[in-house]
Amino acid sequence: MPAFPPPRLGTESFFRTLRLRLTTAPSIHVSCAVCGGDRAEPAYRREHETGSCLGRLEVRLVLCPGCGFLYANPRPTPEAMARYYRESRHASGAVFRESGEGSRHGALTERRARFLGRWIEAEGRAGGVLLDVGCGRGDLLAALELDRWRCLGLEPSPDASEAARARGLEVVAEALERTSLAPASFDAVACISVLEHAGDPRASAEDLARLLKRGGLCFVEVPDSARPQAQVSEFYSFEHLSHFTRGTLVRLMLGCGFEPLFVERDDAFPALRACFRHVGVDAVRPGDRFDDRDELIAALASYRAERSELERGLRERLGPRAAAWRSAGKRVAIYGAGVHTRFLLELVDLGEAVACVLDGDARKQGGEFLGWPVHAPSAAAELALDAVVLSSRAYQEEMFRAVAPLAEEGVEIVRCYGEDES
Repeated sequence: MPAFPPPRLGTESFFRTLRLRLTTAPSIHVSCAVCGGDRAEPAYRREHETGSCLGRLEVRLVLCPGCGFLYANPRPTPEAMARYYRESRHASGAVFRESGEGSRHGALTERRARFLGRWIEAEGRAGGVLLDVGCGRGDLLAALELDRWRCLGLEPSPDASEAARARGLEVVAEALERTSLAPASFDAVACISVLEHAGDPRASAEDLARLLKRGGLCFVEVPDSARPQAQVSEFYSFEHLSHFTRGTLVRLMLGCGFEPLFVERDDAFPALRACFRHVGVDAVRPGDRFDDRDELIAALASYRAERSELERGLRERLGPRAAAWRSAGKRVAIYGAGVHTRFLLELVDLGEAVACVLDGDARKQGGEFLGWPVHAPSAAAELALDAVVLSSRAYQEEMFRAVAPLAEEGVEIVRCYGEDES
């Protein structure tokens, strides 16, 4: 039977201590990036244990009374965020996501590729050059099927850009704000899951306009902040400095010389996906701006209540079970070596019952997470486990499929969302 070292960090007392220790990371105050206003009002707050150089943050979101834009203020300095993205394995762009057939990430990539292809065809573009800004490991570039188009990526992460190049993709390892790419050299740009991370989304949108030829297409995707999903971790992630609605996204892009062609709400994912045409600031006709702040305010209120109810229910369901596991000396694995698990351990005292952590990221396997050894899910059958806790919402069903055979051997498979399997 495998020997498991006792966890050094995964205890209730440890996380209770963490709650009392907020980070001293340097922060800055900013104005509204959409309208420039500086009278924003508090709208939402929550503490985040980042597990990184940022330490524990109190995230404060404010709502601009001038345009209804929701954004983080104050926030870590650009230097602090840059260091976080360089050093953290849990940062966006560095996180492993299964992209094979039937995976959530694979399905999302296919939807993005279809959206781009559909609008390029609708606009009658027979060929050109497309840039995927923040291309990560190149999933979207690999999925695009565009005849007579040269497609390349822009990615500041050395690891991600190298992984994309290893797939045979053309990638420039630079940040958008410091790129050496020539102005007006692209017929289309894709900016997927980027603007919400940008310290200055207006400057980023202006950079996109500068790279595009006049009349070029700009594809943008951001989380739909008016459709938050309650979860143990946090929909309004500390990584996301800007939280867009349809109204504020369109207003930002209008101000940077983009004409909106289409904005859709993805039914399967809480995302906004849009296509804009670059016409230049001097040619934009804003018309009536769509103001959806009331929808956002109502969504924030519902989200607080739903998350509170979710947490209460999980404590009631998982707390007694965890106590029984500890009392009986059961071996429990948490599936997920990431941010969601940090939030889960603050909510439910699993510490002394946990023997190890499972994670699909090969870079984490063989290492430790919060003092526990990290194993591949495929190794779970050899670990003499009594229970596995699936620590994710978005990827819960993929995790379940990976360990489902254990249920036939009597291992409890515990979901944080929905019904358990045992």
